[in-house]
Amino acid sequence: MNHLLNNYCVSIEFPDVSGAEHLEMLQIRDRLAELECNMSETEKSLLAAADRQLVEKVNDFYRELSQFVNLNEIRKERAISPERWWWYLDVLVFLSTSLKSELSK
Repeated sequence: MNHLLNNYCVSIEFPDVSGAEHLEMLQIRDRLAELECNMSETEKSLLAAADRQLVEKVNDFYRELSQFVNLNEIRKERAISPERWWWYLDVLVFLSTSLKSELSK
């Protein structure tokens, strides 16, 4: 397996580590996006599964990241598009919270 993919998959298993490590994980995800067209179907499946885990644990990842960086500022500084959704964990948390609130009414 691609070593970057392996690192990303392992990182997803530990949402309670420091925000610095999560920032590195997001940077690895950027590199994986660049390599995705050359990945095997198995690697693409592993990446998709890891992405699903990231979304499922978004609150935990964002809690740690937000103590270390401001994702909104990073997106503005680096002109990060929504296609790189992993840089929008704050937005995903907001949407998740809003949806849960609406559904509980």
